[in-house]
Amino acid sequence: IVSIEDTREVNLPHENWIPGATRSGTGDRGPDGKTAGEVDMFDLVRAALRQRPNYIIVGEVRGKETYTMFQAMATGHTTYSTMHADSVKSMVNRLENPPINTPRILLSALNNVIIQIQARTEKGVVRRLKQVLEIVGFEPETNELITNTVYEWDPATDGFVFKGHSFLFDKITELRNFTTDEMDEEFQHRVEVIRYLVQRRTTDYRQLWRIVAQYYKDPAEVVARIRAAPVLPAPEA
Repeated sequence: IVSIEDTREVNLPHENWIPGATRSGTGDRGPDGKTAGEVDMFDLVRAALRQRPNYIIVGEVRGKETYTMFQAMATGHTTYSTMHADSVKSMVNRLENPPINTPRILLSALNNVIIQIQARTEKGVVRRLKQVLEIVGFEPETNELITNTVYEWDPATDGFVFKGHSFLFDKITELRNFTTDEMDEEFQHRVEVIRYLVQRRTTDYRQLWRIVAQYYKDPAEVVARIRAAPVLPAPEA
């Protein structure tokens, strides 16, 4: 796992985690526009690819490092990142234009886009996931990305609505050689784990990591332990 940030915020309890952070330089800028000793996001993303990581975490993409990151995604590296945009359309607009300048054809390397907003509800100002979308493909004739909305936040009920189908689920089912029933069962098990963590008000990332690691090692044992645990009242959102 390689993380890349301007300011160190990510803290992963993993023995094979390599944290990277940008660094300012000194003196006059050279022909490449950088000062002596300066390390930017592009340098870190490029260096990360030489380490053959399983996962790359980029704190926020804002410049030329995005092109290299999308190339890494297109060659099979699992990558997570964030950027400021309120919809897929505005995200694409930011990615395609200066200073990022990423070709639209590379954007089809994305699997999921999660849009988070600040909303006002009866409980006050809260953060909500507005939409969970999939990038299904690229239409060469219209030069448009094909998207599929999987979940959407309903402001009236302050709940989340499943929109009916996930193409990514189909892909995972095929890659793991699952039947549809086996995939549904695996999904429900993970839902149970997340609900358990929410009920226990789990906010310590070390505790979260331990449970996730235990689940990957022996999912049946973890699910059985969770089902045997006493049910607590759900915390307020």
